[in-house]
Amino acid sequence: MSDLPRRMFDCHTHLGYYRDVMNKNSPWSRVTLDALISYLDKLNTSRAVVLPLSSWNVDTVMPTEYVLEVCRKYPDRLMPFCAVEVREQCLEERIARYVEMGCKGFGEHTSKLPIDHELNMALYRICGRLGIPILIHLAYGEAETYGAMDSQELDGFERVAREHSDVDFIMHGPGWWSRISAEPASEPYPKGPVKEPGKIVQLLSDYDNIYGDLSAGSGYNALNRDRQFAQNFLKMLHGKILYGTDLDDLFTPEEVHASLLESLNLPEGALENIFHKNLEKLLGI
Repeated sequence: MSDLPRRMFDCHTHLGYYRDVMNKNSPWSRVTLDALISYLDKLNTSRAVVLPLSSWNVDTVMPTEYVLEVCRKYPDRLMPFCAVEVREQCLEERIARYVEMGCKGFGEHTSKLPIDHELNMALYRICGRLGIPILIHLAYGEAETYGAMDSQELDGFERVAREHSDVDFIMHGPGWWSRISAEPASEPYPKGPVKEPGKIVQLLSDYDNIYGDLSAGSGYNALNRDRQFAQNFLKMLHGKILYGTDLDDLFTPEEVHASLLESLNLPEGALENIFHKNLEKLLGI
């Protein structure tokens, strides 16, 4: 796996430790700059999106300013996004400034509000005006401490995607991937075969501006629970799916996402789309 000839662009990484910002109790604390670059080198992953975290609902903090500083050291390897809590003041001015400084998108958006809340709708309008995509963590349910909220049917998000057709939405998290099956999920990481395609299959099929981020346990579980369904799903929607990892224990391809994708016997063109071409298209790189 380390000798993969294709490029692999990771749409979802974080830095948990940089200079004086350290989250000692977080798995992200193991992702130093050296660890991230080592992962990119080992995996032949040419580039990675680095996502800051700034939310009233997340204990871990990684300011956009730190992400920008790190990415400037490796401009050909790391691509910064920006994050601002939507309940704070001067939202548009701050995001516009970050975009001027080099941020390629907004996220990871983790504020615990309904996905179609008026504050979120204002955020999407800003992203549309600035021409940047947004990566959203969708919570599974009210018990989760962070992430956008929606109904089991994702009616709120469908309205969002329809009304903001000028914005590309990159969807992530258990609230998203648990809906790969039409059977209502009783837990964030449901097991068992997918008997009937769920709401996210319809959304990815019907809306040009919706993409799925495979990172973390939620994306992995959605594919691994039923590999035959996963193969058919990715053959049909490989133009809408992005490879990503999230945490350092998912960096090792022999154990997680990359090896799973390789095992599904997908056409080479489909793998290229998932591993790098879709993200290149989204970010204009």
